[in-house]
Formats: sequence, structure tokens, C-alpha cells
Amino acid sequence: MSDMTMDAPKRPTLLTVICILSFLGGALGLWEGYKNAFTDAPARDLEAAKVQVQESLEQLGADNPMAGMMEETLAIAEKSVENAKTLGYSNLAFSLISLVGVWMMWNLKKTGFWLYLLASVGGLVVMFSVLGGGGLFANITSIVAVIITVVFIILYGVNLKHMR
Repeated sequence: MSDMTMDAPKRPTLLTVICILSFLGGALGLWEGYKNAFTDAPARDLEAAKVQVQESLEQLGADNPMAGMMEETLAIAEKSVENAKTLGYSNLAFSLISLVGVWMMWNLKKTGFWLYLLASVGGLVVMFSVLGGGGLFANITSIVAVIITVVFIILYGVNLKHMR
């Protein structure tokens, strides 16, 4: 009798790290989606932000360049509150799809990459279509979101060779 043991493929360290980060991000996405879809937290947060912006504007003065950025940020927040349910439901859906994809990649299944890609791109499309363009601060925030998304997609893509 021969002693044959088949070792399961080992998950690379990079894949493990990005999956853990994605699990954390997905959990945060579920929480934010829940808050937006099923609570009044966005409206309460907006009211608190309005008070803070007003206090800051009084201290800075209306002619300060930061005043424009703060008002722009407040306008985006108002638009987010107007569309909180839509953003919340889509965030819940895309976070769930993303988590399923990450779980599959954790288990070295290539199909998970395509689910993750769908969820990531879908989340960005919803964000851009609902919130639209904005000023400088909104554009910087959007660019950062796109860069993070692209980096994770590339890192998962590099690890596709380890998946079956």
C-alpha cells in the first residue's frame, strides 16, 4: 500500500491578505447599506454636519477657499440623503455579491473573481449615476474610490493563476 496524500492547493499570502481586507470592506458595506436603507441615520448625520459646517463657516469667513469645499461637501451629503434608500439597497446587494465572490476566491475558485468584479464595477456605476458629478472634493473622493477598486481588481487578477 502506498501512502498517497493529496495536498490541497495552498492560498498565497497576498490573496489571503486582500481577501481579509475585502471581507472587512464587505462587512462595512453591509453595515452602511443597512443604515442607509433601514434607518434615519443619514438624515441625522446630515443635520449634524450642517451644524458643524455652519460653525466652521462662521469661524473661517465666507471668503475662505475652504468654505466652498465645505459647502460642496454638504451638497453631496444632501444628495446622498435624498437617495439614501437607493444607495442602501444597492450597497447591500453589491456587498453581498462581493462577499460571495471573495469567499469563493478564498476557496481558490475563479468564479469568485467575476462576481467580485461585477459587484465592484456595479457599486461604482450606482455611485456615479445616483450622486453624479460634483466639485473638486467629490471628484477627488470618486477618483480615490476608483483607484482602490482598480487596485483590488488587479491584485485579485494577479492571483487568478492560483485559482481553479
